[in-house]
Amino acid sequence: MLLFRWQFVADFIVLAVALYILLRWAKRAQATRLALGILGLHAAAVAARYLDLFLTSWVLDAAAIVAVLALLVIFQAEVRRAFLRLDTLLRLRTQQKRTVASAHRTIAETAFRLAAEKTGALLVLVRNDSIAELMDGTIELRANISSEILEAIFQKNSPLHDGAAVIDGDQIVYANAVLPLTQRADLPVMYGTRHRAAMGLTERSDALVIAVSEERGDVSLVRRGEVLPMSDARDLRYRLQAADGKPPARVTSRLRRALTSNLRLKFAAGGIAAVLWILSVYATGTTVRTIRVPVEFRNVPSGMNVIAQSAESIDVQLRGRAWLMDTEGVRSLVAHFDLSKAQQGPLTLLIGANQLDLPPGIELETVTPRVLSVMIERRQEPKP
Repeated sequence: MLLFRWQFVADFIVLAVALYILLRWAKRAQATRLALGILGLHAAAVAARYLDLFLTSWVLDAAAIVAVLALLVIFQAEVRRAFLRLDTLLRLRTQQKRTVASAHRTIAETAFRLAAEKTGALLVLVRNDSIAELMDGTIELRANISSEILEAIFQKNSPLHDGAAVIDGDQIVYANAVLPLTQRADLPVMYGTRHRAAMGLTERSDALVIAVSEERGDVSLVRRGEVLPMSDARDLRYRLQAADGKPPARVTSRLRRALTSNLRLKFAAGGIAAVLWILSVYATGTTVRTIRVPVEFRNVPSGMNVIAQSAESIDVQLRGRAWLMDTEGVRSLVAHFDLSKAQQGPLTLLIGANQLDLPPGIELETVTPRVLSVMIERRQEPKP
């Protein structure tokens, strides 16, 4: 019987967290099917080993490795961006970039003036995450925010009007930025390239994007892939200030948000982790192994020494799951004998599981020799 160990809980939690991170990244990178396929190949390989289908398990393991390499090659840009975001995700406190209130007013009023003229536009407001890896074709400006510059960028005869203007703090840092498009298939047909680009960027970063529709003449604020229609410049300015004016979240708030967000993804990761854990623990088969264990004496009475023993080590045959046999608890086994009640003279000690302190899930089959003979004598004090 496989007994409960705290290590099982730790292993399961680590596996579930790793799977959640993988699934969350795969969802952002549109690689969910490939990630689930890799996990399925691994689970099938474990099951094949349990059924003694060694060639099949080898093929499945090889296919899983090839799929991992394909994932890294095909989505290398997304992997690179994930590592770039790692520092932001690990920080418990953030120094959030803020745009002054006058800049918010200028941005909001300019966006609605462009909408009234049926002039399309994309305005990106950088926050904590770097978006340099997400943009192409940028032209550096480094100009202070002004309605004249923004309107000039998006005029239809401007060579920069098809791209996005990127605002960092109180400066327009780039123009003509080409943003990644969202891969979602459930979007309304009225959303054109600008809205898809705005959603694509905000799905991959914490940036805010203002999308001005050329066809409908409306303004939307896009955040975390969600499109929020704005009624007027005041509404947009209020939204920008609210998003920009939040103080850094406390540690408890960040932890609470981390535990309660993306619950469906967390449950999925927990379910997959449970399946993989059960397959790894219970479907690895039982093995029998013989190992040599050293002998150690404890609590030898004061003034006495063990002067002879019939064996310095013993051979024990153990039964348990194959993966348990390779743990440190089995590799470091020692046969301990308590001599606290021993007296001078010969002593015969029976060897059993109590002397070996076996890890949970490991059973003692046989031991050779079955008994250990020792000779105990009182230590001779040196003559003066």
